[in-house]
Amino acid sequence: FFFFSTAQALLAPTVFPYRLCLLMPRASKSPARSRSPASDKPLAMRRTPRKAAPPARLGDGDNWGSSPASKWAPPPEPTPTKPAERGKALFDAEDSTAKNKKKAKAGGVLQWYRSRREAKPWVYGLLEGAAFAAAGELVATCIIKQQSADPMRLLFFAGWGAVVAFCVAPWLKLLSSLTLSRPYRLLDSMGKAVLNQLTMTPLLTLVFVAAWEVMLKKTPVPELATRGVGPISEPFTDRYKRTAVFWLTADFVNLLLVPNNYRFLVALAMGAIWAVLSSHMTT
Repeated sequence: FFFFSTAQALLAPTVFPYRLCLLMPRASKSPARSRSPASDKPLAMRRTPRKAAPPARLGDGDNWGSSPASKWAPPPEPTPTKPAERGKALFDAEDSTAKNKKKAKAGGVLQWYRSRREAKPWVYGLLEGAAFAAAGELVATCIIKQQSADPMRLLFFAGWGAVVAFCVAPWLKLLSSLTLSRPYRLLDSMGKAVLNQLTMTPLLTLVFVAAWEVMLKKTPVPELATRGVGPISEPFTDRYKRTAVFWLTADFVNLLLVPNNYRFLVALAMGAIWAVLSSHMTT
């Protein structure tokens, strides 16, 4: 106790002023308190008077409601659809989506084939000619004659279609560039068709008859060369008459109505029809 009393007596003069400093208020550093009384004015004053107007009521004078509120009625509830109708709507939506996907896929395939054909027109032209001629032979043999397909005949017509495509593509391009009668397009197309029957058609007919004799009838080439044109004169004349009648009409329509970019494809399609007739007439 003696020691505690002595320490308190010694420390009291130094601790007591510190306690007084803690209890005394400090001077404020706020800008609002540091302003002089002369500057105590409002920062902004309203210059426009307030308009004393009653609150606007919805539907009163704003053309929102054309009838009083007492006559207002809730909107009619939507008629629920039957399950069969909902199922039909879903089926129609799925069907249209599937059709759109098929169209997009078909368009992509056609676009791919067109780009490939533009890159290699000769190769794809030969393949198209062979495919059209072979298809005509299959239709004539299997559907019209109702017989089994002969591989040799099928191969012959496929090769013949490739040869025709190889010859017709540049010739048709040359015919399209010619102008026989400028003011009359009808006469121009007819003149080109007649020119084709007098030049390219008899040449291709002669090659077809000779190839038919050698490849399918097994006529030896020396014997055919010895006999000359005489043995094939009658088949040639008969076939040329039919060929000229068909291709005169086909070439006239193609040159008159079809644009230049599609004339070769139309000629191949006509060739497929002629392959059907040719296979049916040739024995």
